[in-house]
Amino acid sequence: MQYRLSEEQYDLSSLLRLISESEHTYLKFLSANDLGLTGSHQAGLYISRDAWPLFFDRPGESGSNKEAPGLLRWPDGSTTKSVFKWYGSGGKSEYRLTRSLDFFKDREESFLGSLFILLKNRGEFSAFVLNSEGEIDSIMNFFGITPADTNCLLRFDLEERMRQEAAGFFVSIGKKFPDTEVFAKKAQEICRRLYRDRGEDPDETILRLMKIEYALFRFVEQEIYGHLLSRYFSSVDELLSVSLEINNRRKSRAGISLELHLSYLFDLAGLAYSRGETTEGNKRPDFIFPGIDRYRNPGFPRERLFFLGAKTTCKDRWRQIINEADRIPLKHLFTLQQGFSSSQLNEMHAEGVVCVLPVKYHRDCKIADRSRLVSLKEFIELVRNAGGEAETLFKNESGLPAVS
Repeated sequence: MQYRLSEEQYDLSSLLRLISESEHTYLKFLSANDLGLTGSHQAGLYISRDAWPLFFDRPGESGSNKEAPGLLRWPDGSTTKSVFKWYGSGGKSEYRLTRSLDFFKDREESFLGSLFILLKNRGEFSAFVLNSEGEIDSIMNFFGITPADTNCLLRFDLEERMRQEAAGFFVSIGKKFPDTEVFAKKAQEICRRLYRDRGEDPDETILRLMKIEYALFRFVEQEIYGHLLSRYFSSVDELLSVSLEINNRRKSRAGISLELHLSYLFDLAGLAYSRGETTEGNKRPDFIFPGIDRYRNPGFPRERLFFLGAKTTCKDRWRQIINEADRIPLKHLFTLQQGFSSSQLNEMHAEGVVCVLPVKYHRDCKIADRSRLVSLKEFIELVRNAGGEAETLFKNESGLPAVS
């Protein structure tokens, strides 16, 4: 059974308004560990270390524990007397929201991978859980974020070095919105230069790239549209026009960015591939390895062909890739979705779809299911070791742009 917000509880527009008005918003995808599905003795939802302002006036300290009560109100009208705990002794260093699992009782598996939202406003707490892909995407699109930007407090401030980079970038683009590829290339440059990250760990790099680009995007957006927040609009139509422009740009950015950053990592790895080329029925797979020419050549062994789809979320939309390349029966799908249930993975397996996730997201699934997941690094190695002449599988040059 799938849980979703009903009209009798909170509609999505009401939730978005509540988030916008809240002092603090915490977003996370529920993991198997959060819901007690791993056999772990840990109790409650894991909360990232940056979220201490939700309950405490200062961060927890090593060597001591502390806790604070909080009454959580759920969308079905129920409440739980939860406790926010800092575990700093006994070798631990983490926050947990305990006594909050009654809401999920006997439905834990159905909540795995759902988006948990915790709001604090005027000292009161509200909690929401979304597991409809449409609702989750609405939240992501409204704020212009991807799943890589969750599991933390929702905030838009930048560390100083990123603020300097973003300010310089804004000047260089003529103080106008560039297309997504310009954002992506700048994020890749910053990743190499500031973080000395050249894709040695592709699972970590893809997440870093998404975060850097999001920071750039939000800075440019604020510089261009920030003054409109205090401006008087002459008509409702004018207000809606600006709002629609902002929302559409946020909505279109994430998926394209993901493909561009994956392309960048495949170039670093020296893989040959085609992106967005047509196959049967004018379908356009995201990636074909070692390329569309090899795919269209009936003499090229199909066991050396690989397919990779790319979707930021795929609770339901993973089925869209099934018929995109008939010569490749086994489909790989890269996603930033977190917390797949056993039933979801069973469905994907039955349709010949293998889920590729950043390795840090593997632990969000049940222990028994993790062997069915592939990391981005493992996928790259799988393509690299497919066999055959090197020139058919790899590029002679990575195409990596120079860094000034």
